[in-house]
Amino acid sequence: ISNSIDIGATEPANISMDRSQLPSHPTSSPFRTAQVKILDTLEETTPQDEKTLNLSKKEKKKLVEQGVTQYQNGEREQAQKTLEHAKAVFPENYVVPYYLGLIYLEEGWRSDAIAEWQQYVLMDPKSEESLKIQKYLTLLIREEAVEYAKQAVTNEATLLRGPVDDNTVAVTTFKNLGSKNLGPLGKGMAVMLIHDLFQVPGLQVVERVKLQALLKEMNLGTSGLVDQKTAPMVGKLLKSKHVATGSLTDLEKENLQIVSIVVDADQIDSIATQEAQGALKEFYDLEKRVACNIIEDLGRDCSKLPSAFGKIHTKSLAALTSFSIGLDYLDQEKYDEAREQFQKAIDEDPEFDLAKKALVLTPLSAMLLMTTSQMTSTLSSSGASSTAFGSASSGAEVAGDDDGIGVVGVTTAVVVGIVAAAGLAVAVGSGGGGGDDSSPPISNPSELNLTGDWSGTWTDTSGSNSGNISLTLTQTNTSVNGTVSITGSECISTGTLSGAVAGSTLDSEIVSGSDIASFRANCTSTSMNGTLEIMSGPCAGFIWNFTISITGSAIIRW
Repeated sequence: ISNSIDIGATEPANISMDRSQLPSHPTSSPFRTAQVKILDTLEETTPQDEKTLNLSKKEKKKLVEQGVTQYQNGEREQAQKTLEHAKAVFPENYVVPYYLGLIYLEEGWRSDAIAEWQQYVLMDPKSEESLKIQKYLTLLIREEAVEYAKQAVTNEATLLRGPVDDNTVAVTTFKNLGSKNLGPLGKGMAVMLIHDLFQVPGLQVVERVKLQALLKEMNLGTSGLVDQKTAPMVGKLLKSKHVATGSLTDLEKENLQIVSIVVDADQIDSIATQEAQGALKEFYDLEKRVACNIIEDLGRDCSKLPSAFGKIHTKSLAALTSFSIGLDYLDQEKYDEAREQFQKAIDEDPEFDLAKKALVLTPLSAMLLMTTSQMTSTLSSSGASSTAFGSASSGAEVAGDDDGIGVVGVTTAVVVGIVAAAGLAVAVGSGGGGGDDSSPPISNPSELNLTGDWSGTWTDTSGSNSGNISLTLTQTNTSVNGTVSITGSECISTGTLSGAVAGSTLDSEIVSGSDIASFRANCTSTSMNGTLEIMSGPCAGFIWNFTISITGSAIIRW
């Protein structure tokens, strides 16, 4: 792109390249995504944007209908351009990510397809198409993880010398050192810990599916077991600063001891140990104590975590046992057996949300035989109607804590963890894209609630620097306050945010020590995009573009 466009040109109208001219790059979706981001940045300067962004709702709907019709008529290239345009001007419409996911998957851009379908699931969680896509996403994300694992092992020497992310932790299966009865519990215990660690603002937790794929590629099997010697290597290959592992022991009858260690991948001798013991029937309380100890040893304050951290996953030992067995079947790709165990867990404890998520996300064994072509053919024949113009449902419908096994908010979501978890609420979004022409767009500030955890990426205007950004926000009336965590930047790493919502715009300020940054975003109930401009300090004048999504029910993190 840099060879085709004069970055210093003062006439934006001379930019003639569009997404249809991007080269197909099926094995490297991030390459294509980076190209699209650059084009997005350039297109923001074109006079046409001002016109298209002010389209009426009726015109936006016609744009979506046009894209879907083009897709159904086999005009894939034109449909892609039309729907990507529709996404920019009508981000709250859930039909767009549905069909963009189909197009990207057909083109071989798996990562892009996953991101779009995660967005669709978040916005339309209960439809028949959504339930089907969630199972396909499990398969696609596993493929991504396996591909990453192969590349990591191939490039082992380089990764072992490379940097790790200081704010990242991986959690492995806990080893049974006690009686046979504890055997299955190691994976379930790890998943509960992963879920709890996901509640920590600014802490990135490695997806379990990614960890499992790596261990298998390293010939460590699907057990997920590592020890003090292998943990640092695992951390390096995952670019994770910390690796948490541990053991379960029933020293006395009906008693349980949980011991965990956190290993620093850079400093092998730097190890923190956590321990809790008590009655086996109170395993859920012991798990929370270990989780809190891990968080404290990672330099966070356990007493200041969101209320979701304190939620008990299940008090039924039988439910946890079935859930753990199901996870083991899942790792072996024995999906029908896994689904049977997850259902048993739900029968034992109907309020066990992790098991509910697992059941929804686990494919049928027959799906293993489906080709990409069959997958897209099935979904395109029963696809979301182009006349359905819904937007994100309320938090009670789509929410779900970002956790170690399930569906979570796009960010990430986008993205990555994805299912509606009953009873777990995040930001409540009112429409903006739903209903008939008489439905008003968001205009009253109280209609938009940004309360919740958000995560996404930032890129500077040159496209040469990028990183991750996470926010934990609380909104009262129109006022918004919260904390910010940023990786990949030498300017700001953490800070506090304060500002206000007016219509669909968040106008706020980030304070980080003596540094101050302007944070301005166009918002829906599930996504934000905008600019962060540093106003003071050594980096004054730096401008970043960001895209952020609510976390809660659209990224699989098995």
